[in-house]
Amino acid sequence: MAGPSKKAKSDIALTPKRKRTFIETWKTQFPWVRCVDDIMFCEVCREYPSIADHSSKLYEGVTGSKRIETLQSHESSKYHLLCIQRKEVTEKGTGPMFVALKKQAENMDDQLKPMFNTAFYVAKQKLPFRSFEGLIELQEKNGIKMPTQYRNDKGCKAFVQAIAEVEKDRVSEDLKASRFFALMGDGSTDISVTEQENVYVRYVKDGLPATEFIDIMAVKSADANGVLAALLEALHHVDLTDGDIKKKNNRLHI
Repeated sequence: MAGPSKKAKSDIALTPKRKRTFIETWKTQFPWVRCVDDIMFCEVCREYPSIADHSSKLYEGVTGSKRIETLQSHESSKYHLLCIQRKEVTEKGTGPMFVALKKQAENMDDQLKPMFNTAFYVAKQKLPFRSFEGLIELQEKNGIKMPTQYRNDKGCKAFVQAIAEVEKDRVSEDLKASRFFALMGDGSTDISVTEQENVYVRYVKDGLPATEFIDIMAVKSADANGVLAALLEALHHVDLTDGDIKKKNNRLHI
């Protein structure tokens, strides 16, 4: 039996292959797949680029024929599974990794709490940061379990800075929630004979007066305008905008 003629073979070779398009029902089986502007990609892997495999077809995006086999292969790949686990931990709070990380975080919180308290004590008593390590060792001798990290003066500095940020956020929220507040300044000069202004704020919280230290500001000029500018700049350091300040006191001209 004769085979296809040369002309028939030529026609077959010239016939373009059918381009496989994206099928919307794939999203049911593979909820992480997306197709935008005819580019099929994995939404989860692109969400976590530090974990994902950048050489993966579904990370780069498939522009040609779309095949379900590509999705099936990607679904079981190592880095895709890591991205899925990260999404579960950060968004849903489910899965075995979430449980393990949560337990680990709770244990670390219990160990770091006395270190934060110790760093606060160092700052409150105006002790040098290098005294932090000795205080940690003393607490270990008293039976308190402490982490092996962050035991030096640099660790103490990091704890104190973290505490300061939390306190700054607390004061900022209190001031934004209060109807009015008063600014107080106490001028002094430092060792370089530069004018400094210690800035305090007084407001009402839960029906009781509260006074908080805001910052130490350098005063460009020791006249009234210079001191006022320093006071207002201190409020900016606790994330109050000029609009926030005007709402609390309409007599201020900023």
